Amino acid sequence: MNEEIKLHEVKGYYQGTTNITHLSLVYSLKNRKFIKGYVDGSSAHGCIHYRLFPGRYIWIGYDYWSKADPPSKIEVTLFSIEEDGKKKDLKSVYIQFYNYEFLTQFPPQIMDVFHARPGYHRKPSLHTLFSKQYSEQDHERLINLLNSSKNYKEGEEHE
Repeated sequence: MNEEIKLHEVKGYYQGTTNITHLSLVYSLKNRKFIKGYVDGSSAHGCIHYRLFPGRYIWIGYDYWSKADPPSKIEVTLFSIEEDGKKKDLKSVYIQFYNYEFLTQFPPQIMDVFHARPGYHRKPSLHTLFSKQYSEQDHERLINLLNSSKNYKEGEEHE
């Protein structure tokens, strides 16, 4: 008996409006790169459709809301896609910041998501992001960030 492994759909999204910016992407643990998704939507907002095999992945999401303090946040979440297609979050780390220079202490995947974010009524810049494979050292830094289980906020002390 040869069972066929099914692909399961997961949706990310983007938004680039006056007070809100959002981008969510899926990173492959196996291939050390962002998974290319099908982008569907307008210049202001839309979906990124992923077809994933069962396994573990990392979700990296950027959020900006002008009324938040600090206004920018990046969420890094380890998740799994189960055989039945259900998405299960396993652990998360949050990075809240005012200035992008704060991100230089984190793995380059974080800064790359920040730079790919959509602008005002513009789609995110994803072409170069989807074609970039990260070094094993950068990949390991991302895993260590998740394993630290710390949340980071610009202006707070961390040991």
